[in-house]
Amino acid sequence: MSKMLNGLILCGGKSTRMGKDKSLINYHGKPQRDYLFDLLRPFCNQVFISGSRNSKASQTVIPDHFDLDSPLNGILSAFHFDPFASWLIVPVDMPNVDSKAIEYLINHRNSQKTATCFLDSDRQNPEPLFAIWEAKAKPMLFDFFNSGGVSPRKFLLENDLYALKAPSTSLLRNVNTEEELRAFLKL
Repeated sequence: MSKMLNGLILCGGKSTRMGKDKSLINYHGKPQRDYLFDLLRPFCNQVFISGSRNSKASQTVIPDHFDLDSPLNGILSAFHFDPFASWLIVPVDMPNVDSKAIEYLINHRNSQKTATCFLDSDRQNPEPLFAIWEAKAKPMLFDFFNSGGVSPRKFLLENDLYALKAPSTSLLRNVNTEEELRAFLKL
């Protein structure tokens, strides 16, 4: 465990496509945000939930600090909260993330890069929302945002990242709609 590695569970979205709070969906015997919180604790110095100021999470919440409707808000808010930590970011809508995947990401971490992440399912682009964002990314990330940038993926594509092939094709599967949820639960 790196003492400077904090965990952040991205729960800041509005869940409009799902129609209900995705962080409360039970995939593993408890609400997903609780599952991810417990999953990250052994690997991180501190673990936080990223979300709106009125979040009812029992865990420590880092409220969205910026006027931005993008997952970038959570990442920026984390760096605003603790600019000296590196951040292991996990989105609440990836139910296949498990301890083996987190361990794999950490074991293959290249702290000399801006971030270590997996390539997405088409193996063409970085998956920025399940990644380790190094503390050195903070000034570049804020410059990107102040220049009008809102996409974490675009930021990573423009900077020095370390991209890994995901250990399984299903690891990065997102569940964002009721239809995707029903299909996932049938598996």
